[in-house]
Amino acid sequence: MPSIPDVPTLRLCSILASTAFVVVYLSLWRARTQQSYLLDWAGSFALYAVTLIGFAQVGHHPVLAGLLCCLLGVANVLVLTGVYRFDGVKPFRPWMLLVILLPGLGVLGPGAMGYRVAAEIGGTLGLIFDMLTIGMVLIGGRGMTSSGGRRIAGLALLGYIPGYVLVIVALVTDRSIPDVVALVPMLADQMLLAILNLGLIAMLGERAQMALRHIALRDTLTGALNRAGLAAYGSALAAPETAVVAIDVDHFKAINDRHGHGVGDAVLVALATCAMRRVSGRDLVVRLGGDEFVIVLAGTGRGDVLTFAADLRRAFGAVPDLPAWTASMGVATVAPGETDLLEAIARADRALYEAKASGRDRAAA
Repeated sequence: MPSIPDVPTLRLCSILASTAFVVVYLSLWRARTQQSYLLDWAGSFALYAVTLIGFAQVGHHPVLAGLLCCLLGVANVLVLTGVYRFDGVKPFRPWMLLVILLPGLGVLGPGAMGYRVAAEIGGTLGLIFDMLTIGMVLIGGRGMTSSGGRRIAGLALLGYIPGYVLVIVALVTDRSIPDVVALVPMLADQMLLAILNLGLIAMLGERAQMALRHIALRDTLTGALNRAGLAAYGSALAAPETAVVAIDVDHFKAINDRHGHGVGDAVLVALATCAMRRVSGRDLVVRLGGDEFVIVLAGTGRGDVLTFAADLRRAFGAVPDLPAWTASMGVATVAPGETDLLEAIARADRALYEAKASGRDRAAA
C-alpha cells in the first residue's frame, strides 16, 4: 500500500507548481503587456508560494500565522480580480476586504489567547469562507462573460472545502493525525492547484476561439454577419413569426464610379450600422455580398416589417457626410411548414426586384 507523503514534501511540490505557473503567466504577459490580468494571476500564485514557505518557518506563532492567512486571502482575491480584468470590469470590490481579513482574524483572536486548536479552527473557517465566496462568484457571478474555464477555476476552489471540513472535524474530535491542518489541504492541493490554473489558462483559449469564430462569421467591412453567419444562426429563426427584409443599394455602381470605392464602402457601412441600431434580440443583419443585405426579424408580422423598412429608409437619408443615396427593399415572412429561411429570402428577393422595377427607393412585399 503506498504511503502518504509527508507535509514538507507536499508543501515543496505545491511551491514548485505555483512557481511554475508564475513563470507561465509572466511569460504570457511579456508578449501581451496590455493584458494586466496575467499579472494578477502571477501575483496570486507567487503569494501562495510565499505563504507556504512562511508557514514552514513560523510554526504556530499566532501573529505571524494570522498575517500569512491574510496573505492567502490576498492570493485568493487576486485570482478573482484577474478574472474581472479579463472581463473588462472593475477589478476590486469592497467585500473583498472581508475575504482578505477573515482567515487572519480567525487565527489571531484565539491564538493571541493561547488557544491553538481554536486558532486553527478559526483560520480554517476563514479559508472555507474565502473558497466558497470566490468559487461561487467565478461559477455564476454577475457581469462576467460565460466561460467554461472560469467555471472550472471556481469548481477547483470549491474543491478545497471538503478538505478543510475534514481538518475541522479532526480538530474537534481530537483525532491524533500528525499535522492534520497542513496534511489534508496539501494532499488536495496536488490536484486542485493544477485544475485551478488550467481553468484560468483555458479562458485565454476560449477568448481566442471566440475571436476566430467572430471573424469567420462576420463581414470585415461592415460588421454584419456574412453568409456563414446566416447559415449558423438563421435556421433557429425559421418560424412563421419571422420576417425577412432584402436590401439593395440603388445605383451602387454609379456611386463607386462617381465618388470612388471608398465612398461606396462608407455607404455599405452606413447601411449596416443603421440596420444594426434598429434590430434587437435574436434579429440578424447579414451582408450577402456586394451591396446586397438581408435582415431577419424574429417575431415580426407583415405590417410591422413594412413599418421597420420605412423607418430604415428614412434613416438612410439622414446619414451625414455622404452623397445622397437610397436603397430598395423587399419584404417577406416565413410560411408555415418552412424549416429554413431560404424560401422566405427568395420571396423577399423577388419583392426587392419589384421595388426596383417600380422606381427604386421603396419597399415592396
